[in-house]
Amino acid sequence: MARFFSEAKIEEFKECFNFHARLDYITREGDLSIIMRSLGYSPTREEIASYYAKYATSDGRIDFAIFLDIMHSHSRVENCQKELLDALMAQDRNHTGYVNAADIRHILTNTGEHLSRNEVDTLFRESGIPTSGQVKITDFVQSVMTPSPDY
Repeated sequence: MARFFSEAKIEEFKECFNFHARLDYITREGDLSIIMRSLGYSPTREEIASYYAKYATSDGRIDFAIFLDIMHSHSRVENCQKELLDALMAQDRNHTGYVNAADIRHILTNTGEHLSRNEVDTLFRESGIPTSGQVKITDFVQSVMTPSPDY
């Protein structure tokens, strides 16, 4: 897997995996989901189930080497930043690079995994996004996709 990921990325994966996999392996889909999400990926439940079925050993274990294979497979299909950017650009009917904050709120509270009004308000506030008026799409995507410091 070294040919697909940098040494630094592999170390990041290993640190996260080892933090959650106390026995040097995991045995539950939930653990795989937590590890991948901790690394900033957003696999669906179906993707997690598929990876587990495809990659787990006969006794249901996933070790770090197998985890790297899963991460390689997943990284080839997921690009959250591009997906979010494309979705918001589709809302930009005038091709100005801006979308109405009310439209973003509607999307976040009514599609996919619905966020509550309070969650959207918090997202806007923490991202420095105005709750009304026009929002620059690239700024919003950059703000939302930048990991929050965990210190």
